[in-house]
Amino acid sequence: MIRIGLVDLDTSHPQAFTRILRTIPGVEVRALWDGHDVWSAGYDNTFARENGIPVVCSRLEEMPDHVDAAMIHGTNWDSHIEKALVFMKAKKPVLIDKPVVGSAADCDRLLNLQEKHGSLIYGGSSLRYAREVTALREIIGSRENLLSIVVAGPGDFFSYGIHTTEMLQGCVGTGVRSVKAITQHKVPVLAVTYHDGFVALVHLQMPFHEWSLCAYTDQGVRTTTVSVDGLYEPFLQNFIALLKGGRVDYALAAPVEAVRVHLAAKLSLEKGTEVSLEGLPGDVGFDGQAFAEEYAAAKRRQQP
Repeated sequence: MIRIGLVDLDTSHPQAFTRILRTIPGVEVRALWDGHDVWSAGYDNTFARENGIPVVCSRLEEMPDHVDAAMIHGTNWDSHIEKALVFMKAKKPVLIDKPVVGSAADCDRLLNLQEKHGSLIYGGSSLRYAREVTALREIIGSRENLLSIVVAGPGDFFSYGIHTTEMLQGCVGTGVRSVKAITQHKVPVLAVTYHDGFVALVHLQMPFHEWSLCAYTDQGVRTTTVSVDGLYEPFLQNFIALLKGGRVDYALAAPVEAVRVHLAAKLSLEKGTEVSLEGLPGDVGFDGQAFAEEYAAAKRRQQP
């Protein structure tokens, strides 16, 4: 039996993921701990009771004794590394929900800690493994067969926009050299240039809740729209496969590169120039604490 622990209950993902994990043979959601960045004290016990989770930890450091792996769902990405480190030190794999981190310094730190502890760190966006994205990638084949690709998605620039960037990665892979960002007709557009010279266009903050890809090949145009139905299953099935020692097309460097794309885009918008992913200043980043506070305030406004 693989025992999973939930760290932070901020978003809808902990409940949705728990329901899916229960359908996978040999998997149990065993424990949880909440840092109360979004929900008040007592919500963790209510969540555990309503979702059949037997162990509620009073301290995060208690959890490794109860689980074989953990999933971090906190909206404050600035705290992701310290929480993941609890499990790295215990030699327990961890899934870090998107975005895995939020600054250039934390990108480097997370990769260095993974190497130091030999940890399995999975995570990022479920859009990377959406069935429609996988199917389009198989049709296209290698990036060499592409003339261009345009991807688009909704939400804010970073915390939700990274879904769109990781969706692009799921289709054409990693290896970005630089980003040039512009604001065109009220939405940001990123020209993402790879080391091999290929250029992808990423449209962020679209005013509708839909993700789409349009690939131009020498054989014609291929388009797809991602359905949210069944979106999380491939993402979680891959995590469980990794825990069982299976082979999955995944490396932590991919979601970290997606973060760097957004950091470079942020600087590009500020400077009006193309920005390389190499040598990003360590202090460039997005404020995870501020986002968590805004997210919590929005949740409170929604409550009756």
